[in-house]
Amino acid sequence: MPHLFRRTHRTILSGQQISVFGLGRSGVAITKLLISLGANILGTDNRSAEMLRPLIDNLNDFALSKGVTIDFILGGHNDDCINKADLIIVSPGVAVNKIPILRRATEKEIPILSELEVASSVCLAPIIAITGTKGKTTTAILTAEILKKGNFKRVFLAGNIGQPLSSFALGLTAEDVVVTEVSSFQLEMTSCFRPAISAILNLSPDHLDRHGSFALYQQAKNKIYANQTSDDWIILNADDPYTKSLVSSKKINARTVLFSLTDQRNDQIRLYQRDGIIYLKDHRSTKFVAEYASTNLQGQHNLANALASVSIGKICGVSIQCMRQSLQVFDTSTHLPLQHAFQQVSSINQIRFIDDSKATNVAATKAALESVPSTQKHTILIMGGYDKGNDYSPLVELIKLRVKVLILLGENTKTIRNALSQHVVTVDEPTMDLAVQKAYEHARPGDIILLSPANASFDMFSDYKARGQAFQTAINNLKKTNEN
Repeated sequence: MPHLFRRTHRTILSGQQISVFGLGRSGVAITKLLISLGANILGTDNRSAEMLRPLIDNLNDFALSKGVTIDFILGGHNDDCINKADLIIVSPGVAVNKIPILRRATEKEIPILSELEVASSVCLAPIIAITGTKGKTTTAILTAEILKKGNFKRVFLAGNIGQPLSSFALGLTAEDVVVTEVSSFQLEMTSCFRPAISAILNLSPDHLDRHGSFALYQQAKNKIYANQTSDDWIILNADDPYTKSLVSSKKINARTVLFSLTDQRNDQIRLYQRDGIIYLKDHRSTKFVAEYASTNLQGQHNLANALASVSIGKICGVSIQCMRQSLQVFDTSTHLPLQHAFQQVSSINQIRFIDDSKATNVAATKAALESVPSTQKHTILIMGGYDKGNDYSPLVELIKLRVKVLILLGENTKTIRNALSQHVVTVDEPTMDLAVQKAYEHARPGDIILLSPANASFDMFSDYKARGQAFQTAINNLKKTNEN
């Protein structure tokens, strides 16, 4: 088994008075973990008790099984949420700087930590943490599949794509390993989080509505390596300007491994591709890993994700043959979190439909446009949604080269229109059904209709999955109309 950092003891939280802000999936999981560790819990959420009734009943039943009770303050927060608190834990969706009671807690010097921070502090298994603006989910799932070929007793997947780490951290041993996708929201309130291996795949502006600036977004992401030492590892993308700049910044203490789609000459680059072949540089020799065409992955962005996953597999002692097998059998359609991520869903009269609803930022839509098979103007692009402070200028050249019509959907059409309409024919539609119909009217055989919104979905849908499902339903309706 590879030598990776593992905690040898758990943080002691018994007897602590802890307030948990946000009772979503992570909040429920961390509450149960804290109760198991002997802490006294107050749970608080903006939602009413009526809205949270099944969840509250579940937590009360769990507490009763442990012989304790939980206090709740629901429908908003007040001073009682912090007055007796030794520690405050926030769920990823809770913006500390935007909630007055949490600002007061900061003034009172009450420690505020994230679910990830506390869960990792009681986890005895090594943690592999993967972040970036685009590609976290695919890379984390692929990495977990590769590590199943290694010498770990069990491989667990945590974060936004699986269960919160806190839901199973107490059951892990030093022989296990955890692969977790970590967002800026999860990293923001960490202080001692230390993964054995970290990876930053890329970084471009996102979630500026939450963080306020790109610099603060970067600051949150950088916490992934802040506590790493020379015994640890970090994987960085040599093609991304920001992650490449970290190499020379002298901020990183961990051993650095670079991967690249475009450069194989740099001595620090260990994984690269040439003509669609993945290569590994190992002790001055170059070894064949796999042909990208032999995998089920699509697009240059997923090729970069594969390079990152293989980099981690190599550190963890997985053989090249086993990594090749993992790459060749990996099927995104069998992993629920990868649905709606550049997913080819249908074809009507030689017009292909790609569902990339998971593209909730400009970087993801840029990657999608770079990955469409044709480099000519054969793409009808559907964009729009809840804007997070986006800058659409990185899309301009790709729009000019590859997009024949831009269909705008959602509340943010004006901002996108102002940024892009001078470069492409632009049409507004109020519903997904009408957007798909209009896209089909403009399409010709050989064209691609691509849903890649570059925005969150909350203006019209509950989440990106509901938006993607609406896209696929509209396609099915269109099929029926054509059949009739």
